[in-house]
Amino acid sequence: MDRRTALQRIAVLMGGAISASTAAGVLGGCSAGEEGAVFKARTLTQGRDELVATLSELIIPETDTPGARAARVHEFADNMLTDWYDEAETEEFLAGLEDVQQRAYEQGAASFIDLDSEQQTKILIQMEQEAELWQENGEPGTAPFFQTMKSLTLFGYYTSEVGATQELRVNPMGVYKPDIPFSEIGRAWA
Repeated sequence: MDRRTALQRIAVLMGGAISASTAAGVLGGCSAGEEGAVFKARTLTQGRDELVATLSELIIPETDTPGARAARVHEFADNMLTDWYDEAETEEFLAGLEDVQQRAYEQGAASFIDLDSEQQTKILIQMEQEAELWQENGEPGTAPFFQTMKSLTLFGYYTSEVGATQELRVNPMGVYKPDIPFSEIGRAWA
């Protein structure tokens, strides 16, 4: 599957709500970086990379296939924020991360990462409901943080080698149907 196809499919999953910067970054070849290279955050500093890794892993957890952390989605997000998002979009994303931390403080934790998975999931569900309400009301302005986080997670995961080869099952030849009645086809195929 090429990046354009992945972009189209993820856009459908997201309800068509993707930013121009995200689309440009994915089509421009943004990735997590070189396999085996040591990651050094450029925008997601001060532990924010770990927060993004935790959030993305909650969105796409490890099951019988690797999760978002294994696909290095946090590295993809850092590269997108650094190389493709404009300053205002980056600042909004970082403010969204601060909001996540604030929600954790309200739960009595030192940070979101210190919460148990049930509390983390509860915060994510709350943010997703807020994003859905924003989308339903058609409010002007930029998308809520969770919408952006989810978008980066999905694009980062499904355009990674892990997502494209271990999660998705692509048959480049299509589905094999050995016995199709001629009446369903209407004419012979060359």
